[in-house]
Amino acid sequence: MKLLSRAAILLCAACLLLLPLLTSCSKTDKIKIEVHLTYDAARGALVSEEDGLCYLFAPVSYEPAIVSHPYADWDDMVLYTVKGWDPRKLLTEEYSGIGGLLYAADSPLPSFADMNCTSIEVCAEDQYLNTVDDADVVARAVSAMTTGETVALPTDGTSVYHLRFCSKDYAGIYYTVLFITRGEGPDGSYYLYDRGTKRCVQVPYELFLDWIYDEESGTQTETNTETSA
Repeated sequence: MKLLSRAAILLCAACLLLLPLLTSCSKTDKIKIEVHLTYDAARGALVSEEDGLCYLFAPVSYEPAIVSHPYADWDDMVLYTVKGWDPRKLLTEEYSGIGGLLYAADSPLPSFADMNCTSIEVCAEDQYLNTVDDADVVARAVSAMTTGETVALPTDGTSVYHLRFCSKDYAGIYYTVLFITRGEGPDGSYYLYDRGTKRCVQVPYELFLDWIYDEESGTQTETNTETSA
């Protein structure tokens, strides 16, 4: 019995010594990189070492709806697939609140006007507030952003909201525009700002009234007023 007990103790000790090695291997196996990219300064692009496929950086207004699994790397950065998209057409950085998409040079992303947006998710920072799917309201918002007169970006905004424009034709990505308020009510000023094009337009108070204000209380949701330009 003593011999068996001693053998059991030695076996347990050996398992403890091997545990860090086994754990280390399992962590490494969690990230499987299929493609390695290098930066081509002449083209401002990332190029696949395997087959020469070229990825370009998308304007920061384009954002992933759902970041999926690791697919490629560039130096120390891991790039991920976007749910619903072929990774040979679209990749994303680990999303941190703005932009991050890379698209294949032979598969350019649609312009905002050509996305055929069907709804808008209204958010205050990372907090979801509402979804607007009224076709007329969505069309008016897109028209205001793309054809409205350009004005100076206000630096003294009261509140900032993120409007994530969604399209059934391009499910899996958002086109995000900032909605900035300055003051309150009909006497205030209201703006849309595209961080990708650096374009700002003023919009009527009524256009976003039902999205931002609580219909029952008529009070405005408090938000962070910091604008990321």
